Amino acid sequence: MFRMTAAASRVAMVAIAGVLALTTATSVLAQTQTQDEEYTKLIKQFSRDPRFLTDLVDHLPASKTVPTPLKHFGNIMGAWNVLQKSNQMDKYLMAIAKAAPGRSRYINIGKTEEGRDMSVLIVGNEETIRNLEKYKGYLSALTDPRKTTELQAAQIIKTTGKPIYWLTSGMHSTERGGPHMLMELAYRLVVEETPFIQNIRNNVITMITPVVEPDGQEKMVDNWAFNRKRPAGEGTLPLMYWGKYVQHDNNRDGMGQMLALTKNIEKFGLEWHPTILHDLHEAQTLLYASTGTGPYNDQLDAITTNEWWVLAQNDVIEMTKKGVPGVWTYGFYDGWTPNYMFFVAHGHNATGRFYEVQSYGPDTVNLNLNQSREWFRPNPAVGAVKWGPRENTNIQQAAVLFALQHMARNKDFWLENYWIKNKRAVDKGKNGPTFAWHIPATQRRKADAADAVNALRDQGVEFHTANADFKAGNVDIKKGDYIIRGDQPFRTVADIYFAVQRYSTANPQPYDDTGWTFQYLRDIIVTQVTDKSVLVAAMTELKGKATAPGGLNGSGPVVIVEHTGDNNVVTFRYRLKDVKMAAAEDDFDAAGKRFKAGAIVIQNVDAAKIGPVLTELGLSGWAVASAPAVRSHDLDIPRILYLHSWNRTQDEGWVRAALEAYGIPFTYVGDKELANMPNLRQRYDVVIYPHVSGTAQSMVAGVTAPGTLPIPYKSTPEFPSLGFPDSTDDVRGGMGIEGLMNLYKFVQDGGMLMTEGATSTLFPEYNLSPGVTVETPTGLFARGTIVRGLITDARSPIMYGFNETQMPVYFNTAPILNVGGGGLGGFGGGRGGATTMQNTTPMASAPQVSSINIGGIVPPAPEAAAGGAAGGGGRGGRGGRGGGAGAAAGAAAQPPAGAPAAIAAQVGGGGRGGNADNTSQPRVIMRFPTDTTQMLLSGGLAGGAALSNRVQLLDSPIGKGHVVSFAIRPYWRWQTQGTYSLGFNAILNWNDLDAGRTPVPTP
Repeated sequence: MFRMTAAASRVAMVAIAGVLALTTATSVLAQTQTQDEEYTKLIKQFSRDPRFLTDLVDHLPASKTVPTPLKHFGNIMGAWNVLQKSNQMDKYLMAIAKAAPGRSRYINIGKTEEGRDMSVLIVGNEETIRNLEKYKGYLSALTDPRKTTELQAAQIIKTTGKPIYWLTSGMHSTERGGPHMLMELAYRLVVEETPFIQNIRNNVITMITPVVEPDGQEKMVDNWAFNRKRPAGEGTLPLMYWGKYVQHDNNRDGMGQMLALTKNIEKFGLEWHPTILHDLHEAQTLLYASTGTGPYNDQLDAITTNEWWVLAQNDVIEMTKKGVPGVWTYGFYDGWTPNYMFFVAHGHNATGRFYEVQSYGPDTVNLNLNQSREWFRPNPAVGAVKWGPRENTNIQQAAVLFALQHMARNKDFWLENYWIKNKRAVDKGKNGPTFAWHIPATQRRKADAADAVNALRDQGVEFHTANADFKAGNVDIKKGDYIIRGDQPFRTVADIYFAVQRYSTANPQPYDDTGWTFQYLRDIIVTQVTDKSVLVAAMTELKGKATAPGGLNGSGPVVIVEHTGDNNVVTFRYRLKDVKMAAAEDDFDAAGKRFKAGAIVIQNVDAAKIGPVLTELGLSGWAVASAPAVRSHDLDIPRILYLHSWNRTQDEGWVRAALEAYGIPFTYVGDKELANMPNLRQRYDVVIYPHVSGTAQSMVAGVTAPGTLPIPYKSTPEFPSLGFPDSTDDVRGGMGIEGLMNLYKFVQDGGMLMTEGATSTLFPEYNLSPGVTVETPTGLFARGTIVRGLITDARSPIMYGFNETQMPVYFNTAPILNVGGGGLGGFGGGRGGATTMQNTTPMASAPQVSSINIGGIVPPAPEAAAGGAAGGGGRGGRGGRGGGAGAAAGAAAQPPAGAPAAIAAQVGGGGRGGNADNTSQPRVIMRFPTDTTQMLLSGGLAGGAALSNRVQLLDSPIGKGHVVSFAIRPYWRWQTQGTYSLGFNAILNWNDLDAGRTPVPTP
């Protein structure tokens, strides 16, 4: 027998009544309220396709006190060829709040990196705005079942509480429609008196943040205005930067939360506990309401994934009833990865969602669509569509209004769901199997562990510290260790982050990363506690910032600082840049302790100067009477040149942010300047060239554009937001062959070049790295996944502080590097082909993952024991070219078109690979396992044979210098702190990278 729950019954009855009410609510608009005739006329004037102009948005009510967007901006929202800046939008929200204080309130929620304001406009009826703190308290009570009884919760749900629906937009600066639409929506929600809007105002607390990335919005408008003045036929200026650090990936900071925008959204959300966080984006045809194709994140409450469908189906059916074509759901993204901004709501047991809407413009465009009719798109857009900014405003605003109306009709349903999800989270900690998580405070990377604790605390996770040593099951917990109790509402964050992902390649193509396990990417120890006794152990809640135990022990004129792999080691060196320091090249004993290679030795020390810095950074030092008898080299502070490409600044910002966060100074220039720097080595010691999407050839070529006029990226009185964080008189062009050769000469003359991702292919593809091969096999699936990294040369200074024989690393499809010119072994074994039947249970075939012991020295796998620096000849799998020393394979490949013959002549061999003599042989520091069953740690992987024994981290001596090449991504999106020190070590030891190298015997 089918039996409907009380909550579901209420939803059904209210929904039926709401449909009837809707048919009459908007048909008497003109009779109940005076309309702003000019604005309403302009709405119709700028609406090109009547199918998208519903009776919800075909008018704007008049107000004697509240300024319309037309009055404030001088144009309506959706006018052609007009864009507004973030600061003007912010001023408009303030104007609304000032004119209508009874129905709205303006709140500044923080600053951006460039000092611009982020804001929220809160809209509700007079009673709601008058009692906002009370309503905030109600939601806080529903958040924490440890403090709220069932009776109290029922009263809030049924009588006193109101849900918060938070609308955000303008995260992606090229997506222009949401911010403009929200200006009109804010006015409408405050002023309009229809029953439809009154119901929203009476029952929902609507929050509006029109621009999540104000820095990018300002640049975008200036950039657009600049391009409008370009003569016909001339190249236009791309939007070089959005925020200070990243472009599109500002919506991939939900886990790392490095960006100011994410921090501000998170902090405000933790204060107000919004029920829904709805982020507005572009550009899918014509409006997509998010649900995703799956797989859905394993750690989400099943209620949440059902809520996605409730909301999306409401939008689709209501818009379909209005005759609006092209509104759909299901496809586009998956629902797996938790790094989006809207996903922060899910960690707090609320609900996040997003729209994708056809682009705003602001120019008009004629679309010729041929959408098919599908179950998820019952009313497709077929044929010609006249689209423009007002169509974007019309379709998006109407859909949002339907979503708000759904929330208003079903507020108790949503409040009850929120309460239940919080209760279930707490109950998981009471009933197990995971009762807590344990993070040792004195683990090897203790400073990084404390940093991880603080990052999680900022996301709402409660921490305790053990009052005394105790044992919970097989977990030994020491006094002062960090404990995350499982019986807390926001344990959901820990569930999502600490889980190991098993992504089946039977799923549709993933939208983003497949693996993100927090403790793997940070290389710290986090232990699951499955013994319930942990909940009754004596512990104290951590109220302030976690600090790692550190400082100076003992006395004496020499200080030895242990290199633990903590990222703060590089901060320590730069904080005391005038103090001479040396790195030990071997293990040694001192102060009754065994120190590993990489320990920092400081002679003639000023303890009063050193000690406080160690304490602050959570590092430990020991003062001794004399310097240890161990080989060492000075840690010389390098002069760093940091290169970016004008082709794309999306990825390098994460690396730049890491350098800045840990106190490493650098000079920041576009890579095209290399062409004008023939004496690079005289000015710099280290060049850092982070990942740039594209090929080696496109890196050298740089920006190509039609026409003859320069394309400057500079701040001017007319375009003040441009020209930051770097500027140029002309973005066109790249380093060219001349710049490439200047970079090569820099290395030959003793400089260190550090590359990661695609830039690691630059020298090999131009035949400048003897013995290094770039492979492009087919059949490999490794989308944003965590794999095992085997440390094959632990004596390299790059590995100082890493005492394991293996560690988790992040890898994303490419590049695949090999040494010795080995073949392209390992084809096949990819995602698998399509069948005539839909796979409705793709996660039933989730892959097996291997385990790894972080923090302990794991016995090496058989292939690791043979490790060494040489890469061998490759396995030559199906279709592979096979072994050999690389001469034959290298000779077959010629320098790319346009490369002078001098390039090939300067290196041994030729082509991609070439011969490497014994003195310049590349030094393989880390590599993939040979055994494909031991590769995957978290995420998804298929066709792993293509990675077998391939290089992850390589040190290539060239002349007097070195190229340090990462095939992995050590600085990925503020999530891979566990591999930051690999790059930091390369910087600190830039002119001593040959230390610890085992001589290669001459055959």
